[in-house]
Amino acid sequence: MPEHCDPTQRQHDETLALPRAAMTVLAARGNAVAERLARACRPYRLTVTCTADAVRLSGDHAAVGLGVSILEALADGRMDDAAIDAAVVQTVEHALQRDLAFRLEGLTKPLRPMSLSQVAFLNTLLHAETPLVFGIGATGTGKTHLAMAAALHFLAKGAVKSIVLTRPHVMMDREVMTAASREETADDPQLTPLTDILLEMISHEQVLTLIAQEKIKILPLGRMRGRTFNESFIVADEAQNMTVAKMRMVATRLGRKSRLAITGDLEQVDLRGDEPSGLAHFLELVEGRDFASVHHFDRTEIIRNSVVAQIEALFAGETDIGLRSAA
Repeated sequence: MPEHCDPTQRQHDETLALPRAAMTVLAARGNAVAERLARACRPYRLTVTCTADAVRLSGDHAAVGLGVSILEALADGRMDDAAIDAAVVQTVEHALQRDLAFRLEGLTKPLRPMSLSQVAFLNTLLHAETPLVFGIGATGTGKTHLAMAAALHFLAKGAVKSIVLTRPHVMMDREVMTAASREETADDPQLTPLTDILLEMISHEQVLTLIAQEKIKILPLGRMRGRTFNESFIVADEAQNMTVAKMRMVATRLGRKSRLAITGDLEQVDLRGDEPSGLAHFLELVEGRDFASVHHFDRTEIIRNSVVAQIEALFAGETDIGLRSAA
């Protein structure tokens, strides 16, 4: 399905000459500046080496470009922490809105990522050769939205014939277990968020048409059982709430020329009792395997609302969520 490697992760090297005042400051605190730039460009890799008359940047293509732009913004020689942070925010915001934006087929408008981690994850979805792609991290980081955007792109291009969207049913307080809910074969209102995301990217009429043509299938987890999905892009959302058995069932639905994107937050498992999360178990099984790509979102990369990031940090017992490298 993917046609080529992620262009943002190509190895790249660049040498930058700055005015004498800036080079003097870099000579004095080059390591501190280099570490701050490397941190700002994560999850992309960047190494900054200062010499007497130039700065050498090496790493992923996207990170080197950002590093050059940040240093150029600091060319007046003011490189205290506040100046660096301001240059980082301005440079990254500009890149996300312009250079790192995506125009995907099938979407009604350009997709502008809101963090560098989103850029990296979407490029993995678009370019990685692996049939399994995991997006792991806190709620609000955009994992599901990006996976579904990639699915719509591949459908529009004709690289797949259908999109399959699913998520497990979470038993609510006082909810009575019935045969239907046990098998998860009834229409489930907990699938509504998947429709909501589709409506953010394509029109209501397009959603209805694609569903009527069975090019988009929004399925309760139980309706996945026993089926094989060929030439499909499958998105399994909220996977932390799948049992080991259900995770195995979903993962083995892959047919010919299909891809499975699995998203979840291991810190929000709602399984009852002491049953282990199938997502955590599956991640351990695929670690180091060449058929799976795993992308981790940090809690500081929550983009739904800045308050959500602070709430998540409080629940995690943190008092400082750090500098966000997102718009």
